[in-house]
Parts: sequence; structure tokens; C-alpha cells
Amino acid sequence: MPNKGSNEISRLRAEYARRDAAGLSSLYTYRNPAFAFHMQEREWAILRMLEEDRVNLTGARLLEVGCGTGHILERFLEFGAEKAVGIDLAGHRIRVAKGKYPNLLLLQGNAAELPFPGDSFDMAMQFMCLSSVLDPGTRQRIADEMWRVVRPGGRILYYDLRPIHFVARLLFLPFSLLKKFSSSAFSSPGTGTAEGKDPPPTPVQCLTNRDIRAYFPKGLMRYRSVSLDYNLAGIAGTSLLAAQLLSRIPVLRTHYLALIRKPS
Repeated sequence: MPNKGSNEISRLRAEYARRDAAGLSSLYTYRNPAFAFHMQEREWAILRMLEEDRVNLTGARLLEVGCGTGHILERFLEFGAEKAVGIDLAGHRIRVAKGKYPNLLLLQGNAAELPFPGDSFDMAMQFMCLSSVLDPGTRQRIADEMWRVVRPGGRILYYDLRPIHFVARLLFLPFSLLKKFSSSAFSSPGTGTAEGKDPPPTPVQCLTNRDIRAYFPKGLMRYRSVSLDYNLAGIAGTSLLAAQLLSRIPVLRTHYLALIRKPS
């Protein structure tokens, strides 16, 4: 009988295929002000955290699990990394990535069973990969594999969804009403499917800071909340200043960014 891990891998493959067939990938382009603001805000947060932890990417060997079509990895080459390796379950995404980014080493495979020896990388990264995994055992195996392949003194770079407190949801309400009655301020070109309807969301499991520590219990971690709620970030298309001011309100941030050092 298949175990929970294999069932979860099969579910993820089917979910990625559904997501791409529904046109969700077309929502995430720089023509969309929400996406542009989200990406630029996240990159600044990453670069600040790396600088604070005195991480020099020049010549670094990087691994991204759940690399998708490779656009994040490519940016890290521009940040100075020497070698960038990505692995993803979805074969069609890897094929797209290889066509776009020939400088990347990209593999189709299971991040819970990484095909690399231990201590192979200076940094292992995940962006929204662990929250997509609903089975706790599979999620832990991915974290364990990331830890295994990072050298002593290396880092885990973590970016993923965090739970939103009930009080914060109440604070979202006036902004949601503003969006409803001022849709032009938040509208994003190129969103929605061909039928004009948003496809069903991808199921995720938001992770707390305690969860992150539990997945990497031997690591030395610094973390912070980042990323203005994506629905609100669309206001950047009308007023970049408004988006920047909203992003300074911690309860309106939807993700954790963490940097976890593996002791030497």
C-alpha cells in the first residue's frame, strides 16, 4: 500500500498541474502591480537580512527546493552566486525553466529525497514550498534534507506563509471594503482566467515561527514578518507610497522570512 509520503507527492503533482492549467501562473507577472510590489519588497527584505547576518553570496553554491520555473534562482545568480541548483516535482515547470535559464542546473525530483551528498551547498532555499505540503511527515523530511545538504556554517533561507491572527483579520476588513468599492485602485492587468473568474486557490498550511524552529531545531534562526497582503499590494498600481505605508503595519504582512545558520 502507498504510504502517506507517496500519496502526498502524488497530490502535489496533481495540484501543480491543476494550478498551471487554470492559468494561475499568468497572475504572477510584472504587469501586475501587486506582483511587482511583492517581488521588489521581498528582494529588499532578503538582501537586508543577508547583509545583517554577514552572508556574502559571491561564489556561493545554492539549492532551491520547489524551484518552479526558476526565476528566483536566476535572481540569486545576479546577486553573485556561482552555482544555482533547483529541484521541482513538476516536470513541465522544469522544462520551461531550462528553456529560460540555461545557466541553472535544474532537476525534476522529490525534495524529500534530494539526490545530493551532505554538505554540498552554502545555502538551501525554499519559497512557498513547505506550506504547499499538507502532510507533516513529508514536510519534515524536506526540511531534514535541506539541512543535510547544507554545509556547516551554511544557511537555510526560508520564505513562507504565516498564520493571520483573528484580530488582524478584523483589521483587514476596512481594506477589503475599500478594495470592493475602489476596484480600479487595486485592479491588476492580466489577472483572472480567460472566463474572467479567479481559479480556486491552492490549499496551503500556514506555518508559525515555532514550526520553523521545530523543522530546523539545531539551527540559529533570525526571522521577521514581511510582505504586504497580496490583495492590498495592488494599490501600488495607483500609489506606491500607499503600498509602502501599508507594508509597515506588521499585522498586514502575510509571510515569514527566516535565515537559519547551521552551526560549524
